[in-house]
Amino acid sequence: MSSPDQITHWRETIFTRLVQVILVLGLCTAVPSMFKYAREGMWGIVVLDVLALGWLAMLWRLERVLSYPARALQFLLIAFAVGVGLMLQVGPVAHTYLLVVPCLAALLVGLRPAIWLLLAGALAIVLTGYAPPPDPDAIGLSDDAPTRAAIVAVNYLFIAGTLTFSSGVLLRHLARSLAEGEQLAFYDPLTGLPNRRLLLDRLGNLLASSERQQVFSAVMFVDLDRFKTINDARGHATGDTLLRLAAERLSAVVRKSDTVARIGGDEFVVLLSHLAPDLAAAGNAAQQVAEKVRAALAQEFQIGGQFYASSASIGVTLLPKFGQSADDLLREADTAMYRAKGAGRNGIAYFETTMQAEVERRLTLERELAQAIEQERLHMAYQPQFDCQGRLHGAELLMRWERDDGSMVSPAIFIPLAEEVGLIVPLGMWALKQACLAQQRMAAQGLSLPLSVNVSPQQFRQADFVQQVRSTLLEHGVEPALLILEVTEGLLVEKLEETVARMNELAAMGVRFSIDDFGTGYSSLAYLKRMPLYELKIDRSFIMDMPDDANDVVIVQAILAMAGHMGLRVVAEGVETQAQADFLAAHGCHALQGYLLGRPAPLPALLDLLAVQA
Repeated sequence: MSSPDQITHWRETIFTRLVQVILVLGLCTAVPSMFKYAREGMWGIVVLDVLALGWLAMLWRLERVLSYPARALQFLLIAFAVGVGLMLQVGPVAHTYLLVVPCLAALLVGLRPAIWLLLAGALAIVLTGYAPPPDPDAIGLSDDAPTRAAIVAVNYLFIAGTLTFSSGVLLRHLARSLAEGEQLAFYDPLTGLPNRRLLLDRLGNLLASSERQQVFSAVMFVDLDRFKTINDARGHATGDTLLRLAAERLSAVVRKSDTVARIGGDEFVVLLSHLAPDLAAAGNAAQQVAEKVRAALAQEFQIGGQFYASSASIGVTLLPKFGQSADDLLREADTAMYRAKGAGRNGIAYFETTMQAEVERRLTLERELAQAIEQERLHMAYQPQFDCQGRLHGAELLMRWERDDGSMVSPAIFIPLAEEVGLIVPLGMWALKQACLAQQRMAAQGLSLPLSVNVSPQQFRQADFVQQVRSTLLEHGVEPALLILEVTEGLLVEKLEETVARMNELAAMGVRFSIDDFGTGYSSLAYLKRMPLYELKIDRSFIMDMPDDANDVVIVQAILAMAGHMGLRVVAEGVETQAQADFLAAHGCHALQGYLLGRPAPLPALLDLLAVQA
């Protein structure tokens, strides 16, 4: 439905154009008539036409001075006065001028004024009926048939043209508004695909038709793998382009009778209609389409001269199923998609009953995590970092979560969960507080050691993040130089100027920065020059196959050389063999972290180790 503001806009648009059109038509029709009436001595009509055209021209010129209601009412008054005047001068034949007044009033100001003007016109016709009828000879039309026909035709064109133009403009605007409203209501503005609302409507129709025709169809839930990484690293413009390209590829591999929809973020849904009357055949057909989709989305995307590798996790469920709604089927496909993602991504999974239990377990885990954060029932483990001479050089805080039943939840599970459900910010602030409390305990024993704390992009981009860090350090009396904030490369790309400014503000306090998992992100090395960095941490994926893997050797040597030129400290993660440690020491790595040297342990164990080396 159209809003009152839209209707007012239409009316103003119609009125503006109408005044212009009537001025042109009036000049074309009234001026010739005025010469005719002047020769016949009918000065009343001449004066009336001149006043009407002059008044109309004034309304056109004063468009920005007078309000729309004032101009519209004056316009209607002009039309009404001309109609009454012509009836007095020419006779009842001029009542068509009064007919146009209520019609235009309905378009320009609403139904109620139009009804009043309709009644006023009827009253005017009755009252002018008492006036003496004009003499046909006096108006010069009784014996001049061609002139009479021409004037009647011109007046017909004037009145009919006014009504036709007004109605046509109104309907054109209404059709355009309805089309735009439907586009906004039912289609995704980024990709042009159907949105969730239209998808559910079509899914409901597909469910009904599949039941009626006793044929199987399928719902396919598609989630782009690694989209968030690309979007965070390269910005929303690149992410939006990737989504549009993915939508084009999806649409290209399905039939015209199928539906491809985007329901939010990087999530798409495909409806495969009427695959086969046999369940096994329908499942095989759905598998073939899903494999086409997977292969299409696994191809690199070229955006702005760069290539981006992505893939898709796909969940499939078949329909119809007894007693299920469109929402039930969409939930099944979504559940199957998470199974595919959990199995390593870039895969296809079908819905099974056991999947629902997994979804319920995930919801339970989400609720328990929120409670654990609120009640501070998580704890920290501290993994030591050593220099190449075996001296303790620092430690990284690693979160651990033990549930009430004694089972441990891996950080690889609960940290991504916290990011998805919006708990990562309070979780990150809790970690920062734990680092400060640990520094207090060390200071009480006369000990000192830099501690590294991971900071998520969501937490870092909080408007009050700098103030939170400053307040926490002051509250616990901790020297800022003893705090190292570990951030990922993705943080360094989006909103670069704001990020650099915030990092410089923290660095001015004495806080130091480390790039975690270096070499796995998308940041340009040129960005590193602008950052107030202290160290780089080589990701464990480059360390695990060293020194046997020649490619990893080259990458690690390049990182060490670059860091050396930039004056940055380097920490190697995941050191588990003596050969790895020896290679890193020989090539100038500043610090090592891994199971070979020390596993994550509670704070007392770190304090004991530090006390021995003090």
